[in-house]
Amino acid sequence: MAPNGARLSLSESGYQPKRSREEFVTGFLLGIYYEPDGAGTPAPAYTSVNFIQHSVYLGWLIRGVHFWGANLLLVAALLHLTFVFWNGGYRAPRELNWMVGVVIFLVIVLFSFTGSLLPWDANSYLARSREISIASGASVLPDGVSGFIKYVLQGGPLVGPSTLLRFFMAHVFLLPAVMTVLLYVHFRLARWQGPSEPA
Repeated sequence: MAPNGARLSLSESGYQPKRSREEFVTGFLLGIYYEPDGAGTPAPAYTSVNFIQHSVYLGWLIRGVHFWGANLLLVAALLHLTFVFWNGGYRAPRELNWMVGVVIFLVIVLFSFTGSLLPWDANSYLARSREISIASGASVLPDGVSGFIKYVLQGGPLVGPSTLLRFFMAHVFLLPAVMTVLLYVHFRLARWQGPSEPA
């Protein structure tokens, strides 16, 4: 509850669960036509996104809703974390729910990270190459450790078809399963503990 009984719609009205469901539905619809194959010139992944965008009935709309909905979900989750922190919702007895919420936010960031490679165009390829280099700690960690992390993320020495397949599998199968479990735990804990009082 916000002060004086006012409610923040992005934090407490269920906006994020609705947005998550919308992302699942639009992602499923995009997955009907998407081919996660990065081999060849042009790659089937790129041509399938181009087909969705320009040939599938309302494909441009579904792709746009998926893209902008993901961005709105990221902003809404950040606002929710800020609101909960501001109201002291991280203190006892809600520490576990706070940690689950932070992990949910990180999963949303991973959704964005993995999904942005899937169009398999020059922009996504070059941006993900740099982000993988940063995520591997190339300038901080020893070469052996950073090289191993980079190899695990890329699925090989370079960003290529195996990277696309790994990101696709994470985006479509692994992260939704993790997110579903975390949201269930988060909502059960929130219902059990009730709303936190402002600090």
